[in-house]
Amino acid sequence: LGCRAAMSAIQVLPKLLGQDWSCWTCDSKPAAGVATPAADEATTGCTINSVESRTEHDDSGSNLDKAIPPCHCLTSASIEDSLDEDSVQNVISEADQRMLRVERRRWTLQREAAEQTSRKQELLELIRQTSIEHQGPPLFREAQGPANRFGSTARFPPFDKSKHVPVLALINRGSGAMAGADILAVAQKMPYYQDRFFNIIDVVRDRRRGGLMDVFRQQLNAAREEAKARGLRPRLISGGGDGTASFALYVIFAALSADPERADEGLADAGNGFIWSDEELSDFFPAIAQMPLGTANDFGANLGWGRKYPGAAALGHIQTSKRASLAEQALQQWISAVISPESHVVGFDVWGFMPAPGAEACDFKLCELGGERGWNPKVSAEGQQHLVMKTAALPVPLFACLYFSAGFSGYLVSRFQINRRRTPISNVMEYARHVAGILTETQPAELNKWLEGVTVSCAGTEYFPPRSSEGNEASRYWEVGFCNTNGKYVSGADRTPAVARVCSTREPAKFNDAKMDMYRMKPISPLKNLGLKKQTDKTEGPMTLTFSGGKGKGLFFQWDGEARFAFSPSGEAFNIHIKKILNIPVVLGPEFDVKVTGHPKSGADCNFAFCGEAAQEKEAARSRVLRCVRQELNTELNASREEILAAGFLCQEG
Repeated sequence: LGCRAAMSAIQVLPKLLGQDWSCWTCDSKPAAGVATPAADEATTGCTINSVESRTEHDDSGSNLDKAIPPCHCLTSASIEDSLDEDSVQNVISEADQRMLRVERRRWTLQREAAEQTSRKQELLELIRQTSIEHQGPPLFREAQGPANRFGSTARFPPFDKSKHVPVLALINRGSGAMAGADILAVAQKMPYYQDRFFNIIDVVRDRRRGGLMDVFRQQLNAAREEAKARGLRPRLISGGGDGTASFALYVIFAALSADPERADEGLADAGNGFIWSDEELSDFFPAIAQMPLGTANDFGANLGWGRKYPGAAALGHIQTSKRASLAEQALQQWISAVISPESHVVGFDVWGFMPAPGAEACDFKLCELGGERGWNPKVSAEGQQHLVMKTAALPVPLFACLYFSAGFSGYLVSRFQINRRRTPISNVMEYARHVAGILTETQPAELNKWLEGVTVSCAGTEYFPPRSSEGNEASRYWEVGFCNTNGKYVSGADRTPAVARVCSTREPAKFNDAKMDMYRMKPISPLKNLGLKKQTDKTEGPMTLTFSGGKGKGLFFQWDGEARFAFSPSGEAFNIHIKKILNIPVVLGPEFDVKVTGHPKSGADCNFAFCGEAAQEKEAARSRVLRCVRQELNTELNASREEILAAGFLCQEG
């Protein structure tokens, strides 16, 4: 009877698991065309293993069979109808129930494993298809332009995995008057490079499962493993204007951020919100090499990679037949320097926009300058000149790699953004046109007189306006900010008297000294400073800028070539708080200047790290980065059209 009870329990098993199987006694299968009743169907009898056939196998002659429904008709209803409590306890003992639970668990695990394998195969196929598309014409490609400036047969230097440093690239194809597109076209012809060079815009747009972000992540993981095997750090080319460096950091963090819903596809959390451990981030976060494809190209120049894209000088050669050949040679030399293990890697300070101390979120909202292209973006209303705003686009401000300023430059860059041209020389002329416009036009109603209402403190010490206790007013100044690098138009050196500026060598702003090179400027400062180089004060961070302008007033600021308009919807004072949040590795080019970079073998830290004086501050920086790549900062910082209108500003449609 005990054996018979166990076999009865086994007969119950397939229905509990939702599976069909053979008869436990005669091993027969369901008759062809006969469907197994569903769980909610009434018991109608079985085509196999009937009561009669089971009785035939019953050597004991027991009428226990009457308590066991036909095998393929087992349902919860039929079990309840045919078995009373005593029968259930007799037929399915506690041990049998444990066996059922074990079998169900085993079957569930097998099913989950099969589903996981199927999902992985599906993902690999999606990535394979996207990779094929990536190696062909780029996604979201614009109309074909003129012939490749590097020549139709241009090539990169062959990549030798045993000699060269693993490299990837994120390039803005529209930068440098489409020089980025020509460089990507050359990469698509070459083994290795065709897999590793990406249009940064395409990567950000294609974040679907199996899309280009997944392909980039796959290649980033592969580069890490290749570098680990040789004791190296992988490298990444950021190709574009100065803002592309911050954009490239965003893409790297987005690729490495964990996704619990895809943990079985390689996106499991390593315990820090990313798929790489803290040790892997420290040792293998890719070192950035900046390819200068923008207008000022301050980042590339500071790292020693030049102010013009590789081959730009050769295109001015008098002999047309030699231009493409010389440009190709310059491009090959540039790429060779990036992948050479002889190129130096150093640390770089990255500053970030953070909530003020004690706050969980920033207390201001952002929008952008709108209006029509042209000399003057203002409109007349109620007898005053007004600015027209629009909702802010991406990116939201987080990483400040090069510089930050509030006031004149922020307004200038905002006007330039709606009048951007296709070539660098046209952009320089556009900047000059708007400098003249700002200086000669009527002040718009949305702005105070220069920096009226602005105060700045650094590490808790008042910095701006200077000598405020003596009556010095912020409205006398048109700009305040800091430099992290020395730029073509934004550069600085230690503050000294006028005579010393001419006769002595001053310490320039450095990107790896953990100092903020603060400056403040009046309209006459360029004359006093004998040029655009600013007098800077090396200070400890963080920097907190407070604006008290009232409702209907705001402040333009710019960072790394991007500009926004900050305001408080309620008109209350708000704070822009900036501190060092990252140390990242960067690759120095052949033209680096020791005065700016420091000696590359000084032993300075060149590993990746989240920064802060205490563990809590480091955790806050890590959390802020994750919130950024998850696009949670968009809602926190970017104002809606309704918020812009409620604050008293004009807002364009769309």
